[in-house]
Amino acid sequence: MRGTRRGLAAVALSSVLLIHGIGSVLAADGLTPAPSGTPNVVVITLDDVPYLDGRLFRHLPNIRGAFLERGSTYTDFHGETPICCPGRVGFLTGQHTHHHGVLKNDARQFRPDMSLATALDDIGYQTFLAGKYLNLYSTIAPDVPPGWDRFHAQEAGFYDYLLWSNGRSGVWHGHEKGDYSTDVVAKKAVSEIRRTPAETPVFGWIAPYAAHLPRTPAPRHKKDPRCADIERWSPPNYMEEDVSDKPEYIRRRSDDGTSGFDLRRICRTLLSVDDLVGDVREALRETGRLQDTLLILTSDNGMTYGAHRTPDDKKTPYSTQIPFLVSWPGRLGTEARVVETRLMNIDLAPTVCALTGCVMGPYPNGQQDPDGLSFAPRLLGDGPAPDRASVLFSYRNPKGAVPRWWGIGTTAKSSYADVGCSGAASGGCRWLYVRYETGERELYDLSNGPCWTWQEGQPGDPCMLENRAGDPSFSSLEAGLAEELLALRRD
Repeated sequence: MRGTRRGLAAVALSSVLLIHGIGSVLAADGLTPAPSGTPNVVVITLDDVPYLDGRLFRHLPNIRGAFLERGSTYTDFHGETPICCPGRVGFLTGQHTHHHGVLKNDARQFRPDMSLATALDDIGYQTFLAGKYLNLYSTIAPDVPPGWDRFHAQEAGFYDYLLWSNGRSGVWHGHEKGDYSTDVVAKKAVSEIRRTPAETPVFGWIAPYAAHLPRTPAPRHKKDPRCADIERWSPPNYMEEDVSDKPEYIRRRSDDGTSGFDLRRICRTLLSVDDLVGDVREALRETGRLQDTLLILTSDNGMTYGAHRTPDDKKTPYSTQIPFLVSWPGRLGTEARVVETRLMNIDLAPTVCALTGCVMGPYPNGQQDPDGLSFAPRLLGDGPAPDRASVLFSYRNPKGAVPRWWGIGTTAKSSYADVGCSGAASGGCRWLYVRYETGERELYDLSNGPCWTWQEGQPGDPCMLENRAGDPSFSSLEAGLAEELLALRRD
């Protein structure tokens, strides 16, 4: 199987690089691509950080410079399931949550025999992980999942945590200044980049614990003035006044009386991540890799930060949006670019394979191909968006205050793009339909978004203030979306 994957990978890589003008030269055996055709891939995955309107990242100088000012910002990027483990495994496998089977935060649910790590390892990449792998990794530690050549995993914590390296017993990190986990992860990542031979392409998955609760800044950043003036987050749906049309779990919540969500502590916690980004880019530069590295900054899931009276939570249909920032100087240049296409975390693995020549699948559940779709043409320029009418969302954890739910969001290619909203004539309608296990339903007109640019009185409802489910005027639309949702779940 390994040899077969390498052969398929070489053919796929040769095709995609020639199509997009990157150029490649195959090794003499015709199997493993030579370094000139294999970009390095480094993914930095934050913990519990939404995109918002980018304001957090504008206060972080290395991130601002590398991504916002000289890279690509994806403003409509979402995670299928808004909690940690399902989100991370979705990134790594390209599978729907109900296909990869990780429904809650438990590493034991993941069957890691097929992942982006195994796929890239198969075609000659040096692969490493540094940081948080999956919740409850301690229950399977110190095992190294397939595909990782070097593996430095922690479970959680800014201080007082174990770090397991390369199958050895965990090393305790206490509460000293040098134990701060983001800095420890940065050092591990930099070391792995530097130790990899220059002729070997690198795949790095770097996962700091920031900015998960309790959001502990590094000592050097506790009073950092760079975050002192960051504005509170207060979009139109913040502490929504009338939640009578919302599900019961929302109606139970009360307005906390604040005027906006305070982002200063989160910002100061992310300053150490900004230092990490600077250190990683410097290591890539020193080893001659920076120009040909696809460097990505994202998060495992979004957060609500006060949307519809959910002050600091995830798990809801309101917290799927996540940051996705890209830098690849040698291929994309250094001109700032904004991409508004609806994309998903499960699209990452097939996209990386389209760019490198790796192959995703078959999977342990018998599935042959990923559920996600490659957006390599859009990443590389102005190529077409993935050809799909809708995307799937879900939250399947059987325990918790939020009941389980399924959701579907439509795209510009949907037959409902010209139905039911003020932008129907131009195909600008975007819909979100959610069905809970309680039988409760939500239907929103998301057109004219995103929420942070919208004001009450304008067309559309991207802030999800008016639930149209059950409204006779939208019964046909709701029935159609319900049927499409069921088809996605069965697919």
